[in-house]
Amino acid sequence: MASDPALKARQTSYQDTVINYISKENGHVIVLTDDQAFSTQLRLTLAKELGLSAPGQFTALTDPRHLPGELRNLLQRHPAPLLFLERSVGGQDLSFLVGQIKQTYRALKIIILTNEVQRDRLMLLHEVGADNFIAKPVSMNTLIEKMAFTIKPQGKLGQAIDLAKGLLERKEYTQALTASRKILEIKPGSAAAYLVMGDAHRGLAEYDLAREAYEAAAAAADLYLAPLQRLAEMYEHLGDRENQLRYLQKLDHISPLNVNRKVSLGEVHLALGNAEQAENFFDKALVQMNREAVEGLSALSGRIAGVYAERDPLKAEKFLRNSLDVKGKYLSKSDLALFNQLGISLRKQGRWQDAITEYKRAVRIAPEDANLYYNMGMAFAEGQDFLQAKANLLKALDMAPDLYRASVAIAYNYGAVFLQSREKQRAAQFFQAALDMEPGHAGARRGIERCMM
Repeated sequence: MASDPALKARQTSYQDTVINYISKENGHVIVLTDDQAFSTQLRLTLAKELGLSAPGQFTALTDPRHLPGELRNLLQRHPAPLLFLERSVGGQDLSFLVGQIKQTYRALKIIILTNEVQRDRLMLLHEVGADNFIAKPVSMNTLIEKMAFTIKPQGKLGQAIDLAKGLLERKEYTQALTASRKILEIKPGSAAAYLVMGDAHRGLAEYDLAREAYEAAAAAADLYLAPLQRLAEMYEHLGDRENQLRYLQKLDHISPLNVNRKVSLGEVHLALGNAEQAENFFDKALVQMNREAVEGLSALSGRIAGVYAERDPLKAEKFLRNSLDVKGKYLSKSDLALFNQLGISLRKQGRWQDAITEYKRAVRIAPEDANLYYNMGMAFAEGQDFLQAKANLLKALDMAPDLYRASVAIAYNYGAVFLQSREKQRAAQFFQAALDMEPGHAGARRGIERCMM
């Protein structure tokens, strides 16, 4: 309990930072997401928890096409908006927007909203300008804390770093060195302090000292890209290709999705006379671009399929197949949703055998995915093959024992398949689980009555 007052004080400080940003610094919060639950949570956090509900303080968007125009209008009234950007909207990856809007609006702060994403992708997003990340779902206190840290550094350490960076921007390099030493007094071994120190020495053309400081910053934080980027830039400026190559390679190892860096690696190798290595990196850059283009085309086809999902299953099937065909050799576990959508579209057309074929393709990619076996079981049930239906539903339960509790529909479907398989006792258990979730479910009640016959 001793830590509670300290925790409460920190939370109050975070709240004050956000309130001050909006009410006194003419700040503005904008969110681009198709996750209505998060958008509502953010709005309520600002309005109810922080008392920030006046018009002109919050903007919510769901269409990425509206973002550039909205930012242009906002920047006329608000010098440094805070943008919450969903990494993917409607199947469209918005990572490319980060670099574009950050270059155009440098004062903009960007917080990426994501569920689960590869570390390599997060590293790239950080490189191109993301200031912070939120993994959903998120608590209200964490949401406020993330906003506060993105808007302004917190505590004495953060303020000292902010002061030192301000001196660097004004090219007051000697004072910045003094400020960096004060940061080290607050936090010995601070990577941020060494980075400031490196920038200051570089500004003073003290390149050996700059290298030592940048190296210290990199050693203090394993995945800290900034000092390695600075070293690569410094050696490029000095015309030292060997050292430039060394740091570009380190960066590529940490963040391998950066296409421009692969081109830079190719350029340096070519300048050093390493023609084969140069071509290898140029090829890798093209492969990465192709992969990203494929991801974009696949996501677009999947999005169009979603539009047709309820209206026209045949057209939905066409675009889902296109989405999967485009991915080709790049198919991965992240594409399981497409296979499931395709299976549902085929089942809506009465083509349960074709649906099973697609589920089996997906199983080769993700053999441990319980949902695939559940969906395959339901396809067999639609074809009246209850023996295979039950076998697949059981396999799904082996992988996820509580799967039937995920929804009323799943529990009811389990009951229906087991009833058709003449396993009335087990069927009754599933129907009861459905009733526990929805006491008025008529189908589950009738199912239990049939189990008692």
